[in-house]
Amino acid sequence: MNKIILKPGKEKALRNRHPWIFSGAIESAPTFENGEILSVHTSQGEFLAKAYFHKENSLSGRVLTFLDEPVENAIDQRIAEALLLREKMFDREETNCFRLINAEGDGLPGLIVDIYDDLAVVQCNTHGMERLKYLIVEKLKRKLKLRGIYEKSHSSARRREGLPDSLGTLFGECPKEMLVKENGILFLVAIEEGQKTGFFLDQREMRQLISRLSKEKRVLNCFSYTGGFSISALKGGAKYVASIDSSESACRYAKENTLLNHIPFDRHEVIQSNVFDYLRNLAESFDLIILDPPAFAKKRQDVNDACRGYKEINRRAFEKMPPDSYLLTCSCSHFIDGDLFQQLIFQAAIEAGRKVTICSRHIQANDHPVSLFHPEGEYLKGLLLHII
Repeated sequence: MNKIILKPGKEKALRNRHPWIFSGAIESAPTFENGEILSVHTSQGEFLAKAYFHKENSLSGRVLTFLDEPVENAIDQRIAEALLLREKMFDREETNCFRLINAEGDGLPGLIVDIYDDLAVVQCNTHGMERLKYLIVEKLKRKLKLRGIYEKSHSSARRREGLPDSLGTLFGECPKEMLVKENGILFLVAIEEGQKTGFFLDQREMRQLISRLSKEKRVLNCFSYTGGFSISALKGGAKYVASIDSSESACRYAKENTLLNHIPFDRHEVIQSNVFDYLRNLAESFDLIILDPPAFAKKRQDVNDACRGYKEINRRAFEKMPPDSYLLTCSCSHFIDGDLFQQLIFQAAIEAGRKVTICSRHIQANDHPVSLFHPEGEYLKGLLLHII
């Protein structure tokens, strides 16, 4: 029978609604293909969940439902619940780009769906979601008025599953670029060429914070990508913003977004440079610096090097900042937790000889929910710091 039987005493995590099943908890399993959905039972035969499984991975199973129900019904309900939650979050006249499905946070592990106006961008990061992809597409088509659905499945998680990259149109018309609005600000998003699904939607609330803080300030946005923080700061009344990124393409889009929002270039300078080098040679003074680098630790073996990178970049910023200035510093590395990240910032402040206070802490935006039963879903850490 197509059942996974757990070892005695290994059912506690599932009873507590944690959606992961590790191979060491499994007593017996039938022959199955990677991504196949199987029911999970205790050693006494009691039903616990339905999950899809991977034969080679230590994280063997990911739960789709804790009820003995058709999986298609569960998926339909998860998407409906996710859509209802987002409809309460946003005024679509002001913000029409958001995350609709955030993997385990929305009860669909391995699946990301981001909405850019009338285009959905899908990431299937596991064998299980790869097998369910076209069912997901049909559900999205029925529930949303979409021009197109584009797949951008090329994550490191997918490679760990042994899956090749998969990019292309799944439905309708999928332009390479989309003009979207966030908090009333226009952004041109590079769907195919850009990082993640095109835009860092998880920083929406921190961009609002920067907008409120920036009035009459000189702002330095490091790792600026396409200028999300920069344009928000300028719309908030910043006197001058410098955007620093090593990518020629990102700098080009940052300039496009400046023009879209009718901001003169004497207030926004876009500089293609390595951020570490730029900070080392920085002679100007800034009232507010933003450090939002890409993940320095993409796997557990990267943690030591990542720690050195986070400490160095923050130390260099501290050394250059005048009294009564602010630093928003972030890490999106899953393997650097909040406590470790704060410890690294503490070490950087000590080495720079600066007195620093924490004004506020931040995680990913509210359309990137984290299940209370799966705290591992929290990945983005942000600290707003006051340099005295």
